Amino acid sequence: MNRSLRFKKFPELKTNRLVLREVTIADTEWYLEHFSRKEIVQGQGFPAPKGMKDARKELQLYFVDLFKNRNGFGWGIERKGELALIGSCGYYKWLKPDGRQAEIGFDLDPPYWGQGIMKEALTAIIDFGFQKMKLNRIEMLVMPRNERSSGLAGKLGFKKEGVLREHGFDEKMRPTDDVIFSMLRRDWVKRRSTVMRTVGPRT
Repeated sequence: MNRSLRFKKFPELKTNRLVLREVTIADTEWYLEHFSRKEIVQGQGFPAPKGMKDARKELQLYFVDLFKNRNGFGWGIERKGELALIGSCGYYKWLKPDGRQAEIGFDLDPPYWGQGIMKEALTAIIDFGFQKMKLNRIEMLVMPRNERSSGLAGKLGFKKEGVLREHGFDEKMRPTDDVIFSMLRRDWVKRRSTVMRTVGPRT
């Protein structure tokens, strides 16, 4: 798969309630505020940016360059009719050269928790992953303390495979385990016709 030719433009996705759009350097202020939230820091185990300069560098690396180098996609999440980002989701570690596997990640402002927003967003990008990226396997790594994300993984149809001991680090750079979940293309095929009715259009 020639990723540069297949994805010439960043793919915007739409669902019943959401717009998943490209994150740009113009969103640096949002990035700093969002990824400095205590709940986001604790959930991801990644320290907050130290200021606008660091936020700009991180946004460039994790969003802009991610797509520029065709190593994945990082979508910003907006509610339809509201030009304000409330979170993000995307694919990272998109394996080369065949591109049949990628890791999924996500985050959402706490005021929007419990409304099914992230489930709706992830359903759309999971479908994009299997349909457009031609993935065969999607992985999700969750810190053991992040029970909300583990619960969401189950609701989406991911299967828990086990625990990777001291696989990562928390926000204070202490070794921490990762719980690994996965979804295969054949798992999604069985669920797709039913699940996608709740999401709505995706283009």
